[in-house]
Formats: sequence, C-alpha cells, structure tokens
Amino acid sequence: MHDGSVSAPGPRWGEKRFRTAEHVVSTQQENRTILLDVRGGKYYTLNQLGGRIWALLSEGATVSAVTECLASEFEVSSEQLSRDVEGFVKLLDRSKLITGRSS
Repeated sequence: MHDGSVSAPGPRWGEKRFRTAEHVVSTQQENRTILLDVRGGKYYTLNQLGGRIWALLSEGATVSAVTECLASEFEVSSEQLSRDVEGFVKLLDRSKLITGRSS
C-alpha cells in the first residue's frame, strides 16, 4: 500500500560516484589491469579501456566525468562511449568490484 510519501530521487546515473570494493586489489601490467577479488577468489583482466575506467572511478570521478575524460583520449563516438562506460560500470557493480558512494 502506498502511503503517499515521495522519496527524494537519487543522483542521475551520470552523477553517480563509485569506489573500489575493499576486498578488491588491483595492479597494472603493461596495457592491462588485473583485479583480484580476495573474498570471492576470482581475478579479472581489464584491457586498456577497462583499466582506464577503473583508474578514473578509483580517483572518485563520476560516471559522466569518466566518459568525458575518455572521449578526449579515445577515438570513438560519444554515444558509443557512453553506452560502453555505463555497461562496464554496471558490470563492475553487479560483480561487487565497486560500490556506490555519496559525493
């Protein structure tokens, strides 16, 4: 039953910030980033673009800021880049490698 109250909307997707999960460690090897989920016992290998997204999120960038930064570094349409970043961040979130945080 709805009580008539309205909850405040959360931040728009692009304004969300994430942090790396405490149980994940990362290291850089050549053009790859290796993630180890210590709790789950899984490791992940990120390509150059995935590693750059990981680094920017780790620095506290919003999803929009990540997309803007990458647009200046990679030759890809902004629409495609936005979809790719959003999809990758959602995958990291579903895999519990990152967690949302307040700004």
